[in-house]
Amino acid sequence: MAHPDSHRPSICPRMAGWKGGITGRLAAVLAMAAVLTLVSGVAVSGEALTWAVLDFPPFQILDVPHRGTGSFDGLLEQLVGQMPEYDHHIVPMSFARRDEELRKKTRFCTPGVFRTPARIEQGWRFSLPSLIHLDNRVITLAETASRLGPPGRIDIEALFGRSDLIGGIVAKRSFAPNIDAAIERHRGRANLMIRAMRAEQFFQMLLAGQLDYLILFPHEAAYLAERFGATGRIADRQISGTPPFIFTYVACVGEGWAERMVARINRAIVEIRPTADYRALSERWYNSDDKALIRRFVPDLLHED
Repeated sequence: MAHPDSHRPSICPRMAGWKGGITGRLAAVLAMAAVLTLVSGVAVSGEALTWAVLDFPPFQILDVPHRGTGSFDGLLEQLVGQMPEYDHHIVPMSFARRDEELRKKTRFCTPGVFRTPARIEQGWRFSLPSLIHLDNRVITLAETASRLGPPGRIDIEALFGRSDLIGGIVAKRSFAPNIDAAIERHRGRANLMIRAMRAEQFFQMLLAGQLDYLILFPHEAAYLAERFGATGRIADRQISGTPPFIFTYVACVGEGWAERMVARINRAIVEIRPTADYRALSERWYNSDDKALIRRFVPDLLHED
């Protein structure tokens, strides 16, 4: 699997709550932000901006040896660099806790969120599209892939309806509109395990034969396969009705505050959009074939508003 870039994050204890410290590059950005704030004459103790981050490899990676090399990590690093007037606080959360804090209208922002009607109704405020990703897929073991049926796209409704196959779904994740709707229709079925567990735990259950399939991104499955020594053992199938790519956004919550913060984040995104470093963020951890697909779809991201 391709490593996203050549840097190796170092441990820095500056941010309390960050699992094992923050990356050396992000620490440097935060330090430079403080210097720029001093130079500009703005008080160093600027308005607090809390960023909720997920332990969600390969999008956001909190553990060594690849800490800080995910696409969400890179986006956060660039946004912090563009917003030196804020006192940035970075807090790791699970999907479930992040959703709970957002429902409670806790004031914070989070990179890498899917925009859904339900979230808009709950008061989430979304930035311009910030990153682009390939579609979620049905992930299974290569040696048992034939159990899913003939080659081709998977009918997710038919798959969830099969009592002879047990699927694993990470709770509180959004996959795509058609997948999310199917999960809700089949919630509670004995053959669909929906739990607030980490993808790594589900993946280990797949390897152990306790589950027949998962719903994950292809590069997420490849990352986990490498981590658990299962490279070459994993197969993926695309899902009928799922768009070939999906945008993620920066989301903020907090009455009045969220709108103001999203407006500031949008200005930062507009500033970094034309750069090659920004465009490369969406390619992190994809293989060479999938990177070519990402590059084909990136113009859709750059022209979306």
